Amino acid sequence: MVKKLIKWIFKIIGVLIAIILIYGTIKQYNCDSKVEKEYQATGSFSDIGQNQVHYKYIGEGEVTFVLISGLGESMFTWSSIADELAARGRVFMYDRSGLGHSEVGIKPRSVDNCAIELNTVLERENIKGPYVLVGHSAGGFIARYYAKKYPENILGLFLIDPYQGDVSKTDNAQPSSSYKMMNWTFRNMSWSGIPFYLLPKPPHPTYKTSKAIKTYGLEANAENISLEQFAKFNNRGNELPLYLLKSDNKKAKLNEIQNKWSKAVFDKYNNEKNKYYLIESGHHIHIDKPEKVLNALDEFVSKL
Repeated sequence: MVKKLIKWIFKIIGVLIAIILIYGTIKQYNCDSKVEKEYQATGSFSDIGQNQVHYKYIGEGEVTFVLISGLGESMFTWSSIADELAARGRVFMYDRSGLGHSEVGIKPRSVDNCAIELNTVLERENIKGPYVLVGHSAGGFIARYYAKKYPENILGLFLIDPYQGDVSKTDNAQPSSSYKMMNWTFRNMSWSGIPFYLLPKPPHPTYKTSKAIKTYGLEANAENISLEQFAKFNNRGNELPLYLLKSDNKKAKLNEIQNKWSKAVFDKYNNEKNKYYLIESGHHIHIDKPEKVLNALDEFVSKL
């Protein structure tokens, strides 16, 4: 009797899992189809050899703002400030490989491969410098690495709530088992709809496509490789002017410790023009408080 009961329980669990996967797969397919239909490419494509990268280059001026988005995010993340920036200078924004309308790129999705791809597009499309690198979240980490590897024509770094892996790891901060499992799901089951529900509400629908979710997982999974690559250039480029805008979200569980890590990143740079701003906002400061970002960027550029 007990064996039969256990057998039936396992059958019921199996059926429930199958139903969840079928429902999630349909939900994810519908999301992908809707995004593909409603949000078509509006920029140009650069053939960088192994794949094509979707980008936009707008505006006129003496400097080029190179906008680098966070994990899983396309150039749509800059919609709230892109036009305003184009009135201040040239603006280059793009979808990293595997995101938005860009084709999937080479693996691993490490910071070095991301920087090489960005540099290839800038060179092939004749995107003129000097550059002000504007990076959000993981894009801030890529911006810092790019400035160290390709220091020519870099005027300064403008970081918006940047990822601080190179300092947080010194506190022995390790990813939890649940995070590792979630990341595995992103990389291997982006089609299933499960990651669709695990991710928080995105700032734009394009961030929840199966393609973006998988790339999110691949970039996050390359963290250790990226940190090793970054360490090789750790003492280079620290003289660059830097503005760092940190979200001060007092409701966030790790707000205090993340503020400490961001300040540690800021302290690595030693230019007299540098400034650290705490802004009451969520993680996407450029979306929540675009006027704060634009005002700080105006102040930064005036110093350069």
